[in-house]
Amino acid sequence: MTTSLPRPPKAVGAVYLRCYPFDQWEMADHRAAVSSYAEGLGFCGPHVFLDNGCPSVGELPRLAQLITLAEFGHCQTVFVPGLWVFSLDDAAAAATVKRLQKAGCRVVEMPSPRAATTGRPGRGPRARGPGTVEWVRAPAVVRG
Repeated sequence: MTTSLPRPPKAVGAVYLRCYPFDQWEMADHRAAVSSYAEGLGFCGPHVFLDNGCPSVGELPRLAQLITLAEFGHCQTVFVPGLWVFSLDDAAAAATVKRLQKAGCRVVEMPSPRAATTGRPGRGPRARGPGTVEWVRAPAVVRG
């Protein structure tokens, strides 16, 4: 007689998106692409944090909520389509990444769609170190 053990639950991650000006469709395409990417890496239905209609230089309440959750250990991985969601200013975006990393959270940037269609990288992987993000190759996901 064989005993099968229950499969461990999938990892839980978060997706952060920001759009300015307000997007009535709430970044549906970005949300679907980043969520699918996270699921391809084994993350189960990542919770989406969206600052809709918020410029990057203003208050970002959903990002603040996400950082607080990370600081309390409730979020270990955040998926983003690009660092521009944190800020259009590279230094400010890097500071946000550092803050999330300091809280014990891994930031994973979705690879550029250009790389997938042309075989050439969009901006290319960034140097590793504090304030930088990871690029993780997701396995091919075939949906039937």
